[in-house]
Amino acid sequence: MTIAKLTRIMFASAAGIALYVSPAAAQDKLIGIVAIDLQSSFFVRMQEAGDKAAADYGVTTSWQSAEGSPEKQVSLIENFINQKASAILIDPLDKNALVPVIKKAQDAGINVITMGNKVEAAGNYATLYPDYGNMAEVARALAHSIGGKGEVALLIGARGNYVSDTREKGFTDTLAKEFPDVKVVGIQPAGWDPSKAADVAQTWLTTYPDLKGLSCISDTMCLGANSVAEAAGKTLKIAGYDGDAEMAPLMESGAMSLDVLTGAYRVGYWNVAVAARLSNGEKLPRDLYMPTHFIATDASAAELAKVGQKLTTITPEKAKEVGVDYSNEFGPKNPTSAMSVEN
Repeated sequence: MTIAKLTRIMFASAAGIALYVSPAAAQDKLIGIVAIDLQSSFFVRMQEAGDKAAADYGVTTSWQSAEGSPEKQVSLIENFINQKASAILIDPLDKNALVPVIKKAQDAGINVITMGNKVEAAGNYATLYPDYGNMAEVARALAHSIGGKGEVALLIGARGNYVSDTREKGFTDTLAKEFPDVKVVGIQPAGWDPSKAADVAQTWLTTYPDLKGLSCISDTMCLGANSVAEAAGKTLKIAGYDGDAEMAPLMESGAMSLDVLTGAYRVGYWNVAVAARLSNGEKLPRDLYMPTHFIATDASAAELAKVGQKLTTITPEKAKEVGVDYSNEFGPKNPTSAMSVEN
């Protein structure tokens, strides 16, 4: 306990004020977070909600950006090990490159959680999503929206990232098996960066003038790519992932057939909540899965149902409510079981 906190407790006791200090707050638990970057809207929102989780759980968070560099990511983890953090949350750029430093952290008695990435490092935790099945539905929705025939492209995050790789596989496997007349003409990493996605889309629009559809493993990239298409007077059908509120106009216009709600705020809060619970000694499964929701307008859901894709969906309006209800969904008053669902 810090001298400042001890002084506040002594003053309050002398004044006859009943002051409760949670065990987490008293021990000054530090949660170190190594993000891919802290510039895109998704990561900014993650941080905002993650800091709310830290306040709710009585822990301290330190957010650091790897700025897209695997080498810097390793260095930042090393720093948190030296600081004797209670837990380290990592959004891995390269899951294999991080195994040695993750093992080093675990040997130091630090809980390590890889966010959205299953890294096999003998004892670390992983916060995941039902990505393969979700992205299979995204692929079906995109294929149906272009009439089951034509050229489509996919923007991914980075090779070696579990989320990106799993979502890509769910997308490509489904189209190959179920939609032989849909051709994937481009799959390109854009690092979750909307400006990079815009550059890739510019090239695709020139190279593939008959391109009909676009999917992204994260909505921020779809936004960047679609802005280029609109500027060029090109209308693309879109299906994405993450449930960013900015996608609502595309859904309402009919351009976007399906989205999947993880939600940046929910993701940020949930991950810090998991780290805080582990730091407080709670027992959690090594692999945790966040509950997700398919988002579609009533009209889009009806159209998909007509072609046999019957999904339980929520509207964009409802998704906005769910996306910011993270304190009630994952807060400290909830049981440990609230942290994960069956995959």
